[in-house]
Amino acid sequence: MEYVSVADAAQSLGVSSRRVRQLVDEGNLGGQRIGGRWIIDRNELDRRRQSSPPSGRPLSSVSAWHVLAALAEANDELELLSPPLRSRARSRAARLRRLPSDIAGRVWQSTLRRRASLHEFYAHPSVLNALLSDPQIVRSGISAAHDHGADLMVVGGAEGYVRARDVSTVVERYALNPASRPDANVWLHTVDAGGDWLFGRRVAPTAVVAADLLERDDARDRWAGAKLAASL
Repeated sequence: MEYVSVADAAQSLGVSSRRVRQLVDEGNLGGQRIGGRWIIDRNELDRRRQSSPPSGRPLSSVSAWHVLAALAEANDELELLSPPLRSRARSRAARLRRLPSDIAGRVWQSTLRRRASLHEFYAHPSVLNALLSDPQIVRSGISAAHDHGADLMVVGGAEGYVRARDVSTVVERYALNPASRPDANVWLHTVDAGGDWLFGRRVAPTAVVAADLLERDDARDRWAGAKLAASL
């Protein structure tokens, strides 16, 4: 039987050491005390990691964009923040970078999911290229993975960011129709607050593309997102 320290277990689960000890006390994680120190059964830890969602509340839209700016090294944006906010964003970004690969995807999803609202549409295939070239759209997700070296090339779909105030204009311009997931071929992430630094770019930074890919249904997309996240 193999054991790990409380600190290693906490890092693997994405929780605090105190939470690990609480799980042991509650009987929800196997461990034992040896020489005044707790050690955790690795098999129990693996089961817990595979069955439990990442803990912690998602960040607000504004805070999520601060963290993404730190991950993307958007220093001009970070310099606009107060020193405490800048320090917090960089600290949170550093924690995301250090996550073990087996839980990184879930924690990224949990932490950053409020950065934007996702809207799914169907568009005639003939307008997809024009949509992705529209100055109000920042290409991301499956439409930008290849730009960042991901081994993922998707045709017949379009994904990007648009300001919330501009989405109705874009929908009308390209005759987008709301669609259920199996029929959608356009995915627009609408940003209400905090992401102004993203716009004006043609392609979203690696960190943003990774976050989008990690939220997709297709396992290949999530794998590509995990690889991009690990490259930061």
